[in-house]
Amino acid sequence: MMPCDIQFYLMVSMILKYFLPCGGTRSCEYKFSYLNGAEGNFSSPGFPEFYPPLLRCTYLFDASRNGGVEIKFDAFELEDEGEGEDMYDYIDVYTLDSQGFKTFLNKFCGRKIPQAIISPQSKLEIVFVTDHWQNSAIGFLGRYHFLGEDWQPFDHKPTKCGSDSLSGIAGFIQSPNYPGIYPQNVNCSWVIKVAEKQQILLRVLELDIGQDSQCHDAKLFLYNGYATTMSLQTKEWCGQKTMYNPDELEYVTVTNRSVLRFLSGSSSNKRHKGFKLLWMAVSFPKYPAEVCKTFECEGGKYCQSGLPCTKLPKYCISKKLVCDGVYNCGPYDDSDERKCEREIVIIATCISVPSLAIVLLVVFVIYCYKSKRVKKSVSQDQHLTHSQSQGTTSHESFNRQLILQTSFIDGASSAIVDNTLLPDILDLDQDLNFPSPSASLDGDTRGHKKRPSYHMMQQNYEDSHLIISNT
Repeated sequence: MMPCDIQFYLMVSMILKYFLPCGGTRSCEYKFSYLNGAEGNFSSPGFPEFYPPLLRCTYLFDASRNGGVEIKFDAFELEDEGEGEDMYDYIDVYTLDSQGFKTFLNKFCGRKIPQAIISPQSKLEIVFVTDHWQNSAIGFLGRYHFLGEDWQPFDHKPTKCGSDSLSGIAGFIQSPNYPGIYPQNVNCSWVIKVAEKQQILLRVLELDIGQDSQCHDAKLFLYNGYATTMSLQTKEWCGQKTMYNPDELEYVTVTNRSVLRFLSGSSSNKRHKGFKLLWMAVSFPKYPAEVCKTFECEGGKYCQSGLPCTKLPKYCISKKLVCDGVYNCGPYDDSDERKCEREIVIIATCISVPSLAIVLLVVFVIYCYKSKRVKKSVSQDQHLTHSQSQGTTSHESFNRQLILQTSFIDGASSAIVDNTLLPDILDLDQDLNFPSPSASLDGDTRGHKKRPSYHMMQQNYEDSHLIISNT
């Protein structure tokens, strides 16, 4: 073997011995569960000695559906040589959802201790990767802490803000004193939790917390999952509701847990009444493998003049939210309130009440018309009866008040009154029947023939006096 070949062989052997461990990259895995303790420590292999090259170690933290995970580092020292430090040794941090889907959170390298890490899900994974270069770095030492379901890092005063933990299928969140004026220097935060494999829909119903959308007065922040004081908000609302487009007033979280925070300062305008939000558990089945087994909103499109149409999502919501009097599918999708008994009753009432009013009006008009005709007929009948009764009474009165008086009259030769002339005298339109002189003059009357008196006949007919005399 030539000297050059020997030198090359020795150099390769040294590289394989000192830089390439036997078998290539080594893997390691560490698991920490809430069931085994609420907190503990973890570290890089060999800590506090130098960690070996060509490592790929996984640290899995599982809160067992009982909250989030908090990670803090007490020591952190990775290789920092060369350009682009993270090209050598580093750690990647991921969060895992209930279906095992990974979401990248952050990457760390060098010798600067990272800030605290809060997982937005109940599972968190750290992957430690080293390259093939031997180094003199000691690695890292960290602590983990499993957070409870209701944990949140912000100050919250239940006396002003109400309960700080909300769970279930839907609910409302509103500012203190709503719809009255909210107080100054408020710090409220609410933790919202729904079932696994579900997401949280937040919809702004009312918003009046400032004069502009620059958050100079009060602020409304939304955080996905678990938040820290250093976390960046996922969504924020300020000012007035009219300052936002309809699609900007809704937000769907990527996790089944979120934190809503409301802050007002000492300079907040005292004329504003605050906010009111609707939160709701929703899901989005992946068709055709999955279907909505509860109630699926109709969706569709909403179009405004001069603006592009907005696609309405097909939320899968609980059946308990159907026909509850709230448009849970959205302000432009009433499919969850469309076929309800209450709606049917309202529609039937809207139809029947005017119809009944029209029928009653027609009946009333007919009644009034008939009543008027009956009254007119009765009035005419009474007038006619009164006229007839006056004539009858006059005639009867005439007959009763007719007094016949004679003086030295022979009953055989003359009558007191000529009954054929009397109607003409009285100017009456009907015949009057008088008894004949022979029948009318009974024995008593005849006895007066020999009385030396002057007799006359007087008729009092109402206000007139009729005197008929015969000597």
